[in-house]
Amino acid sequence: MKKKLNVNSLIKVGPLALLCIVTGIINPVFFSSSNLIDLARSISFLLIVSVGITYVLLGASLDMSIGSVMGLGGAICGLCLVNDWPVWLSVIMGLLAAAVVGIVNAVLIVNCQIPALIATLGTMYVARGIVNVLTKGEPYYPLPDGFKAIGQGTLFSIPYSVFIALIIVMIGHFVIKKTPYGRSLMAVGGNREASRVSGINVKKILFSSHVLVSLLAGFVGIIMAARLSSAQPNAGEGWEMTAVAAVIIGGTSMYGGYGSVIGTILGCALMETISNAMVLLHVSVYWQKITIGIIMVAAVGMDTFRLKKIAAR
Repeated sequence: MKKKLNVNSLIKVGPLALLCIVTGIINPVFFSSSNLIDLARSISFLLIVSVGITYVLLGASLDMSIGSVMGLGGAICGLCLVNDWPVWLSVIMGLLAAAVVGIVNAVLIVNCQIPALIATLGTMYVARGIVNVLTKGEPYYPLPDGFKAIGQGTLFSIPYSVFIALIIVMIGHFVIKKTPYGRSLMAVGGNREASRVSGINVKKILFSSHVLVSLLAGFVGIIMAARLSSAQPNAGEGWEMTAVAAVIIGGTSMYGGYGSVIGTILGCALMETISNAMVLLHVSVYWQKITIGIIMVAAVGMDTFRLKKIAAR
């Protein structure tokens, strides 16, 4: 416990606690059970995607296509469902579609040596375009009750998505901290050339991380479709920036080699709590976007300052 409650963790928890207290005082609805459950659900959606982003950033790479992959995964799954495919097969098809985008990203970045930002921005537009072509701008509905239970079901009044996110977090944390793959990923992010010389398959590590983040993004898109009872063509828009900001705030370096999934939990909680608080305080949606932009710039700035300080030492 002492190892977990370090100064860095307290620095992240402090603003979150203060935000909750102030919002609760101004609008007591914040602490209502229904709002807290909705907040937990929204945090779980962002957290699942952000675990994948954590892996990509640890490897000193980037993925800006996750929002479109979320929409694609949900759209393919919804298309199969409205054509009377079994739920399990529809979910697999949605995940496969997401995995294909991840493989394309990995090939472009790892094999073709295209910068990650450019490659994933390109696939972001392609994936969103495919969604619009398939849906023609209209949502897929109605969806079967058995599928909707994935996003709407609860256990002890807690949404299934919260338990799913916790399982993914525990697995993700274990892999990074306790397995050779996790140590190799951190090494690749810290110094690719040194990792290659030491015998680590750098291409394989980077390839797998990009496929993983796309799979998780597609999975969240499917859960969101179940939650909304329809596969929306605009699902996931803007999520790439929110997820990257949450991961960086959680302490993962944008330059690779440093970070943790546990920190990502705090980053996601802070981002979603800010969004929830601004809604309850009747702040314009435009100001919400400005706030997220400022937070992301500040987070990257602090990360850069930290690296410069380490280099100076």
